[in-house]
Amino acid sequence: MADIKVYKRVSKGRTFIRVAVTPKSTETRKLLRQFQAGVKEFEKDWKATPAYRDAQKAKKKKKAKK
Repeated sequence: MADIKVYKRVSKGRTFIRVAVTPKSTETRKLLRQFQAGVKEFEKDWKATPAYRDAQKAKKKKKAKK
């Protein structure tokens, strides 16, 4: 099978999750690829939200003032 470690950290109301996997079989590698694809799809959906776009605009505006 595989050695799987999940690291979770919460900072400033944000949750960071890191998954470390040592694949040892083709089945495990397949599951890891599916997980990574799911994370990418989630990021893509999140970046399409108005809240994300507004936050990015505010961040750029704040950075431009400095």
